[in-house]
Amino acid sequence: MNSSTKSFSSVLVTGANGFIGQHLVRCLEKHGIKVNALDINTKNLKTISKANIFEGNIFNNELLNKAVQDVEVVYHLVAKTHDSSNMKKNIEDYFKINVEGTRNLLNACIDSKVKHFVFFSSVKTMTEESKDTLDETVTPNPTTPYGESKLIAEKLVADSGKKYGFKTTSIRLSLVYGPGNKGNIYKMIESVDKGQFIMIGRGENKRSMVYVENVVDAAFAIVGQEQANGKVFIVTDGKDYTVKELYEVIAKGLGKRPLRFYVPVGIARGLAWVGDIVGHIARKPLSFNSDALGKLTNSLTFSSRKIQEEIRFNMKYNLYNSIDETIRSYRERKSN
Repeated sequence: MNSSTKSFSSVLVTGANGFIGQHLVRCLEKHGIKVNALDINTKNLKTISKANIFEGNIFNNELLNKAVQDVEVVYHLVAKTHDSSNMKKNIEDYFKINVEGTRNLLNACIDSKVKHFVFFSSVKTMTEESKDTLDETVTPNPTTPYGESKLIAEKLVADSGKKYGFKTTSIRLSLVYGPGNKGNIYKMIESVDKGQFIMIGRGENKRSMVYVENVVDAAFAIVGQEQANGKVFIVTDGKDYTVKELYEVIAKGLGKRPLRFYVPVGIARGLAWVGDIVGHIARKPLSFNSDALGKLTNSLTFSSRKIQEEIRFNMKYNLYNSIDETIRSYRERKSN
């Protein structure tokens, strides 16, 4: 934990029952910081935490006013998250929860003791594809309702801080992985474990990722720092991984031997085209289509140099020194 955590003793974590939220709450409590934890479902949180629980959504003004009372820092994680399989449905939910929900929480902070509001955002505010490594100087060009709503919320957070006199910071996260996550890396671990993972192409394309404990450490590091006020920071592991590298590290962690053959991109492109046609006819995207192929074969990388230089934050974790813990969590869940 960064020494800046000594400057505050009480926090509110929204979305506290989620993947990142649970890691954040546990670390805060470990260091003696009083935690108010808000989520619409707090069942799991009650078993791992001694936090003051506030169960409900961020449109409950009475609940919010109680939750922000006497806290110095707000970590805002509640969000309608990215769902590529259902992106075009319920578009209004992204803006209702990610924008209006954030606005509602900010309004609750106006007459409170909150000194710093930290908003958890995403690199999807920037783009879904690029040949270059992107940093905070790039003009955002989100291509999904999720990315658009998060970008609007970032500006809302910054503007509210300026207007009402509390510090604000938004952190844009790349793909987050680690114990407890059920996302793409978990699915890849499961696929490799079952011997079902086959690379498309040679796996030389790169992706930026971030281990969950690096996210937690970054969230601690920025609090109270004037250099972080009104800023946006990208957070990654500080290095990028090829798909081949990711596959080999996971296989080694599982005690498996990586398969040496792969599906040529040309053949995969044909299969993806079929997936597009069938999905269009069925009016439901298939698990393998052109969009999925792009994510498996394109590179998308981001630089976290800004937070390293301006906040003097260094990432302690990476794929190599964290994979064992991630796989241990996978195996525990599998056995249960």
